[in-house]
Amino acid sequence: MSKLVGLQQAVIGRLTAADATFPSLVPTNGQVNWITENIGDIPTAIQKALGKLGIIGIVMTPSGGKLYKSGIHPAEFRCLIEIQIQENVVINRGASGTQIAALDLVEFVIERLHLWSPAGHRADRIELDTTPFKLVAETPLLVYNVNFGAPMVIGK
Repeated sequence: MSKLVGLQQAVIGRLTAADATFPSLVPTNGQVNWITENIGDIPTAIQKALGKLGIIGIVMTPSGGKLYKSGIHPAEFRCLIEIQIQENVVINRGASGTQIAALDLVEFVIERLHLWSPAGHRADRIELDTTPFKLVAETPLLVYNVNFGAPMVIGK
């Protein structure tokens, strides 16, 4: 498994783990599905989750950020981690939905991930980006992106 895929899986593990300090939001029905961009047929997975419960979280690494030092190996850079939350409001807040609003999930993601370390030490802590979250779309789905930066070394 690549380091980028491993990072995405670690983030999902953190978002779904039991944690007394930052408790999970309790859905009325079902559970919030978290997927990575690396699953293959991502559009079908998104449509299934949105059709059933009305909400989904997608963990992506859409770009590498700032390179720490150029001309060295291994490559060390700040990797952008983007958590996209998509909500079909009609379904999610209806009788069969989770009743967890997208903006509440944005706050939960920030609480759970800011300054968290996948390896358990300060050197690889994930931090909120300078623009922590952004409303991407209002219709037909409510879509927010929550952005973090994580130190990444590739080439060891």
